[in-house]
Amino acid sequence: MKIGKILVPYDGSEYSKRAFSYALDLAKKYNSEVTAISCIPVQEQLPETNIPEQEKLELQRQRNIASEILSVPELESQETMIPYKGIVLGTSSVVDAIIAYSESNGIDIIIVGSRGLGGFKKLLLGSVASALSQYSKCPVLIIK
Repeated sequence: MKIGKILVPYDGSEYSKRAFSYALDLAKKYNSEVTAISCIPVQEQLPETNIPEQEKLELQRQRNIASEILSVPELESQETMIPYKGIVLGTSSVVDAIIAYSESNGIDIIIVGSRGLGGFKKLLLGSVASALSQYSKCPVLIIK
């Protein structure tokens, strides 16, 4: 079995941190690269619709928060000398974005925490792990 590319949906929750630790361990064993992906919710807009300035500012603020969250796994991967990439995606469907990214980037396995953050600051929904396990074309490892 060859695992060259590992994808970890990461929102800073305890479960996503555990998933990232598993990903690093697996990456060491298989000499793989790890990508952490953080999704921020955006509403679908019609092409001719102009996005109000306030919505643009809020979207940028959310991107900055997601980038800060991804700095934690980046530091961990640097300590272990594992190749790492952090990706922030704006999407109306977290599951669809993760699956599309995994398919278009040749991901060999997705390692996801069983739950994400809840409340206002959530970046991943609690049902993401379940949906990924059902719809992903590559293997999905769910970490509790």
